[in-house]
Amino acid sequence: MNATVDIAFTPVCPSREQRRALFAASAAPALAGNATEFPMGMHLPCVERALAKNQMLALPDESLTLVCLSGELWLTRDGDQEDYILGPGRSFVVRRGDKAAVQALRPSRVRLG
Repeated sequence: MNATVDIAFTPVCPSREQRRALFAASAAPALAGNATEFPMGMHLPCVERALAKNQMLALPDESLTLVCLSGELWLTRDGDQEDYILGPGRSFVVRRGDKAAVQALRPSRVRLG
């Protein structure tokens, strides 16, 4: 993973504006590198993925529920003042139109549905 993404996607951001700028600046390099992206408009009945430590997943523009099956995930949404840490068994509902990304803080499994 390149250094720009590691720095930009840390759980500590001093302001919403800085987080928004970091998200925009790092999304393209992240997707070109180690992140995974789902095609826009893809229907997700239920998808499980394994994520290596620090691997990112750009979430599709769909309403879905993200469930951490194991490990620890850091979730951020563009425009949201809060970031979220999800442990095993914890879930988060992402709405259509949210620009969201999740990063594994340690090896993890995630379910999207």
